[in-house]
Amino acid sequence: MSRASFKMKKSLTIVYLIFALLAVKVNAQTWSGTIVYGKNSFGYLIKLGETEGQTTASFSSIEMNAYEIPCQNTTLNKDSLHFYVVSDYYTYEYQYIKQEERFRGDLKVYSNETEELLNSFETDLIRENIAESDMVEKQEFSFRSNNLILYGTLWKPKNPINKGLFFVTSSQGNDRSANNSEAKYFADLGFTVFNYDKRGTGKSEGDWKSATIEELSSDDMNAVRFFSKISTLPLSDIGIKGSSQGGVKIPYILSEMPQLGFGISISCPSGTLLESDLNRWKNLNSNHFGDTQIHQALKIQKAGFDFLAGNISYKSLLEAKDTNNNPDWLKYIWIPEQDVHKDYKLNFSGLPYFQKITQPLLVIQGLSDDVIPADSYRKIENALKKSNSKNYEVVTFENTNHSMSFVDDEFPFFQLVSPEYLPYLTDWLKTLTNK
Repeated sequence: MSRASFKMKKSLTIVYLIFALLAVKVNAQTWSGTIVYGKNSFGYLIKLGETEGQTTASFSSIEMNAYEIPCQNTTLNKDSLHFYVVSDYYTYEYQYIKQEERFRGDLKVYSNETEELLNSFETDLIRENIAESDMVEKQEFSFRSNNLILYGTLWKPKNPINKGLFFVTSSQGNDRSANNSEAKYFADLGFTVFNYDKRGTGKSEGDWKSATIEELSSDDMNAVRFFSKISTLPLSDIGIKGSSQGGVKIPYILSEMPQLGFGISISCPSGTLLESDLNRWKNLNSNHFGDTQIHQALKIQKAGFDFLAGNISYKSLLEAKDTNNNPDWLKYIWIPEQDVHKDYKLNFSGLPYFQKITQPLLVIQGLSDDVIPADSYRKIENALKKSNSKNYEVVTFENTNHSMSFVDDEFPFFQLVSPEYLPYLTDWLKTLTNK
C-alpha cells in the first residue's frame, strides 16, 4: 500500500494515527518509545488490546498533547510491527522488528506533497508493566445545564491530594478529548479532574454556535458545581483552567464564583475575540499586502467580522468593501454572506473581569502566538494590579505559539508542547497545594 493511501485530516493540535493489528492475538499491554533528535527527545505510548475478537491500539504522548488516540490499519505479526502516522503535511512510517523483549525499529518522515523522504530516526519500543491498580480511574457522567444534557469525565487519581482541577471549554467544535492528555497528566499528579463536552460537541446536546459567552460560561459553572458534588471537593479546593476562548472565560467565571480556589488562563487576548480574529488574519495575510495596502485591507476584513458580530449592517459592510476595494485583495479577505448566522461571542472581552478577581491566578502567553495581540499579557497584568488578588503571575514563553506548542524550525515534523509549559504549571500548582 502506498503512503498516499494513508492520507487523512488531523485536528489543530493532535495528529491522527492510522493503525490496525492483524495476525497475532494480543492481551492488553503497553509499549513505550522515544524519538531523539539532536539534544531533544519526546516519548510516546502504544497500548495494544482486544475488543470483541479484534485487536485494538491507541497512541499517547503528553509531549504531543495526545491521549489514547484510536489507531487503525496497522500490521502486527509474530516478529514485526508496522504502522503509519499521518498529519496534514507529513507521513510518519514506523517499522519494528522483535528482538528479545523489545521492538527495534525506525521512523521515516515523508512529505505528503512530494512523498520525498525528509528524515529518519531510530526508535525502539519497550514493554511497560502497568498494573490496573496503578492507573487513573475514569468515570463517565451526564448532568443538566440550561435544559441540556451534557456529558463529562471524572478522572480519579490513585493518590489523591484532595484538590480538583476543572477544564473550562474552549472555542469552535472541540470536545473534551482536546484536553484528555492534560487531564491524565494532572490526575497522575494527584488532582481529581473533570472535563466535559461543550454543548453541541461530542455527546452533549445543544448548539455552541448560537450560544453567547455568558451562556457557555453558565454551562461551565453548572459543570464545576456538578464536579464539586460528585467529587465531594468544596469549591475552594477546585481550580479552573482554560485556553484561548476558555482562557477568556476564566476571569469571568472566577468573578462570578468567588468561592473557587484558583484559575489558570492560557493564551488569553486582552481585547475582544473579534480583535484576536482580526489580528490572526493580519498575521496570516500581511505578506500579500504592502504597508499601505494592509491597513486598507484590514478595514474591509474588520467590517466583515463586525457584521458577523452584529455590530454593523450588511449595507455598511458593502460600503466598506466598495470604498477600499481592490480586485487583488479580495481573494485574501473573507466577506460573510448576508444571511450568515451572527456570532455575538466575538464582542466579548475578559479584560474587565481580571480587575474583579480575588483568587490566585496564573496567566501564560507564548511570544510566538500569532492569534492574540502581542501585548495582551501586559494589559492583563495591568488589570490584575487593580484587582484584590494577592497571588497572581503573568508568564511568557519564548518560541511558543497559541496552543502552547514549541516553534522549532530545526525540527518541524512534530507539533510538540513547549518544554517550559507543563513544568511551570506543575511548580505553580505546588505553591498552592503545599500551603
